[in-house]
Amino acid sequence: MPYSLVLSSCSSDDSPNDPEEDQTTTNFIKFNYKGKTYSYEPTLSTSLSMNIYGSEGIDDTYKKVSLWMPLKPTLGSHPIVFDLSHLETTYQARFTFMPDFNNTDGTTGTLNITVLTDKKIEGTFNFSGTKNNATFEVTEGSFSVERF
Repeated sequence: MPYSLVLSSCSSDDSPNDPEEDQTTTNFIKFNYKGKTYSYEPTLSTSLSMNIYGSEGIDDTYKKVSLWMPLKPTLGSHPIVFDLSHLETTYQARFTFMPDFNNTDGTTGTLNITVLTDKKIEGTFNFSGTKNNATFEVTEGSFSVERF
C-alpha cells in the first residue's frame, strides 16, 4: 500500500510588518568617557519613573550609567536636570565610575528619545556633572532597550 507525505507551512500573523517593530532589536546602552567607549547590556526598571541603566565591575572597578525618565516618556529632546522632587516628570542621569564618582548626578545635558513604541525605546544622550571639584563628561551616549 503506497503512503504519501504532505508537508505544509503557513506564516505567522505575529510577524512584524513595520521595520520599527523589528523583533531582532539588540539591547544596549553605550557611551564615551575620557576617550573610551563603554557598552553594556541594559536593564529597565520602573517605580515612580523609568530607569534604563548598564553597569560592570565591583567595588573600586564598578562603572554604571543610569538614565531616568517619566513612566510615559515622550519623543524628542529633553534637558537632563537634577531634581529629585519631580521624578515623575523630569529626565535625569546618574554616573558611577569608581573610585572617583559614585552615584553622581548629571546636572546638564540632553536625553533625546528617537524611537518610542510599546515594544522598545531608543535614543541618545550626553551629560556632565561635578563632585568634589572634579567634573565628568559622558558623550556619544546611545541606547536601545525592549520594553515590558
